[in-house]
Amino acid sequence: MRSNLKHRLDDEQSEPPLFDFDIDEANDADSETMTDVGETPLHNDLQQQTLTRIQLEQLFSRASSALVAETTNDQESFKRKTTIKVPKTSKMITTPFPPIQSDRQEDFDISIEELKQFAQKPVGQLIIDRYSPDDKEIYYALSTVTLTFNQPMISISSLDEQTNPEDLGISLIPKVQGQWRWIDTKTVQFEAKHRFPYSTKYTLTVDRIRCVSAIGGKLDDDFFFEFSTKTLEVLQFLPDETVSTLKPRCFLLFDQKIHMNEIFKHICVVHGDGIKMENKELELLDEDTAENEFKWYLNQREGNRQEYIAFTFKNDLLKATEYTIQLTQDCPSAEGPLTTTTEWSAEFRTYEPLKIIGWFPNINDEDQETVGPGRCWSIRSNNSLDHSTIKKSIFNVEPIVSDFGEQRENSF
Repeated sequence: MRSNLKHRLDDEQSEPPLFDFDIDEANDADSETMTDVGETPLHNDLQQQTLTRIQLEQLFSRASSALVAETTNDQESFKRKTTIKVPKTSKMITTPFPPIQSDRQEDFDISIEELKQFAQKPVGQLIIDRYSPDDKEIYYALSTVTLTFNQPMISISSLDEQTNPEDLGISLIPKVQGQWRWIDTKTVQFEAKHRFPYSTKYTLTVDRIRCVSAIGGKLDDDFFFEFSTKTLEVLQFLPDETVSTLKPRCFLLFDQKIHMNEIFKHICVVHGDGIKMENKELELLDEDTAENEFKWYLNQREGNRQEYIAFTFKNDLLKATEYTIQLTQDCPSAEGPLTTTTEWSAEFRTYEPLKIIGWFPNINDEDQETVGPGRCWSIRSNNSLDHSTIKKSIFNVEPIVSDFGEQRENSF
């Protein structure tokens, strides 16, 4: 019965469900008692009662009211969505462009005199918002200098024309290979062709009288800023440990271009208790010898051949002696006039006289007292040996070993 009711509700939602029921048939059906043979009723003391017509109508009325209330609560879910209205067609109106003079509407009321007064309104003070670099000491490769104002300095149409900033009183001294260009209407930038030369002090200035913005703004004071690029610095020095020759070749690699002869004048060699060697005891290596000897280090600097100095000694150095290579302060660079403000130094040591520093087997060493058959004996020295001088005749073994041979290795 609920299934039939549901189908009817789908078709007629606004109408309450109706029940068609034959009262006489119901009374006849209720008067019959359905029992199975041999089955005893649970309640023999209860007697079946036949409902009257009025009682049945009241019963069905209550059931109908409950169903109507239930379907009313869910009525929103059965609502049909409102159909979207068809959009209206637009109307195409053609008008001439530009419009006819007589058709133009003036939607403002302002006189020419008021416009002139508005144009004469003060534009405010011109200010340099920021500049780069802003450090006085530059320790990196610098390639650009930038100035940014708070007002447009040129019109947008002038960006492609590359208005010369020097006409606005902007200058950079000393001059560097490169060019000025406007990044936007407020920012001007100088781009160096390569980088700013090292060991140089630069001055960036802006003349307040000549520097006027595109809308008439002016600076209150002249702009003045100084910065310096880094001075000469040693990147690599050789030799940096004990050398195996008494005429070592020394090599200094710098971070910028140098004049080799000028640097050579500032080199000082000290040994022992502060004994200085005269500069005439040193000699520069020729270019081919230096580049073959220190090729790997030079290639690390992209093959630049103007950033190093190589020299050697005319006479043999003392054995077992520490030597100090010094670069005095005020050492010049080939890129700029600034010189070094501190002294630089590095050390190396010459080899000691040849001596035996170890051997195997060794009765004085508990772990190396003996050696098994077939194992090698070894002798270790403090310096590299000339293998051509090592012969069987210089060794004396007791008792005599019939099948005795030698094997040469570095430092043995």
